[in-house]
Amino acid sequence: MEQIGNIKVIEKVISILDLYTFKENSFSFAEIKKKTGLPKTTLFRILKSLEKAGLLRYDEIQNKYSLGLRLFELGGIVYSSLSIRKAAARYMDALSSSLKATILLGVIKDDHLLYIDKREGDSIIRVTSHSGLKRPPYYGMLGMTLVAYMDDEERRRLFKLFPPTKITEKTVTDIEEILKRLDETRRCGYYIEVDEIIEGLTGIGVPIVDFSGKVVAAIGATQPGFQIKEGSVVKIIDELKEAAQAISKELGYNSRNGPQNKNFY
Repeated sequence: MEQIGNIKVIEKVISILDLYTFKENSFSFAEIKKKTGLPKTTLFRILKSLEKAGLLRYDEIQNKYSLGLRLFELGGIVYSSLSIRKAAARYMDALSSSLKATILLGVIKDDHLLYIDKREGDSIIRVTSHSGLKRPPYYGMLGMTLVAYMDDEERRRLFKLFPPTKITEKTVTDIEEILKRLDETRRCGYYIEVDEIIEGLTGIGVPIVDFSGKVVAAIGATQPGFQIKEGSVVKIIDELKEAAQAISKELGYNSRNGPQNKNFY
């Protein structure tokens, strides 16, 4: 019964938020009550909760409720993810075809690595990662690439929040050693992991930058080590960097507002 009650409350909240459009962007208490048909006490309680959460904003002069900045922030997150996916889509297709590898795209969201897109390779070894899957922030080639471009204080905060744990025999758990690898990643512009997440798999990740010069995502290729021919690692890195640079340009990046690192792209 409690679950049903919670669902009904959510439905009431949705009915309120659905009132807002570009043309009608603010309402008085009486207008919301009339349009939703909600009881006065129930509506008052819901509006107060939405206001407290930043989802609605109350104007004491006009006595009206409008959408809050928290919704703007959430919308920005959605827009950012969708924009990155859209910008990266054709390059992920091309990389998958050229490298015959699984191509992954990820961002940091709520202190986690979040996979937002994937192109499956032909390998018999499958990578357990799909759009919407969350991992610890430093997980694998994408996580390490993203954390590499954070400042030291933020890195250490995340390691304290998510202490590194052994996944395979080659997983590095010593924080100081991890920090050295992150610094090297920042210097060379890519991260390579071998057997650290899945035994037999090698992964390479590179950063993606937006118009502000901030690293907002990472793209990477992973495939069985036995499929990687001698000397082909350089080719993989070059193709990933080329794709990441193209995606970054579509997000508004240029070298004038980007990281001052000749190895970045």
